[in-house]
Amino acid sequence: MRKYVSVALAAAATATLIAVTAGPAAAARDSGQHLGVHSWTLLNQNGPGPNPGQRFTAQVDARTDNGRTRGHVVAQHVFDGEGTVRVEFDVDCLVVDGGVVTVTGPVASAVVTPADGSAPTTGPAGWHPETGLSFYPADTEGHLRAGWAGADLLHPENPPRATRCTPTPANIWVIGGRTVVHR
Repeated sequence: MRKYVSVALAAAATATLIAVTAGPAAAARDSGQHLGVHSWTLLNQNGPGPNPGQRFTAQVDARTDNGRTRGHVVAQHVFDGEGTVRVEFDVDCLVVDGGVVTVTGPVASAVVTPADGSAPTTGPAGWHPETGLSFYPADTEGHLRAGWAGADLLHPENPPRATRCTPTPANIWVIGGRTVVHR
């Protein structure tokens, strides 16, 4: 199970929301701006098709009103017979720029639960590194992609891999679900 944790955690919060229509750049931090993103997606870090033996999902609910951004992301990666990695983070920035949606925020909780019933592993007390998700329109082959930059639950002493409001390169596929962006 441990060998999957870093891959799962990296994949896990890669939440989701692609199917975004391109439009004028908008940042949640702009005063008077309203943005909303609601998404549930099925993801795969190995390619654009199904991934037998795994179920990787993400839920995003983020919004900004009059310069205040808030929301929550839950990403869960289930490995059949191995266990589950669940990451939750509170949204501190929502940016839409050229069809790319970026959501960032500090980890609220990260839990690895082994399938064998042994004790779960969590991040240390007070551990809230910045995480980031970027969601891209379809690539040249028609595949929806997302990007993740996050924290390492196995090595929590490492610095965060994400910077507030900064997009991350596409490194995962969206294989199902729906994302809606409200302006």
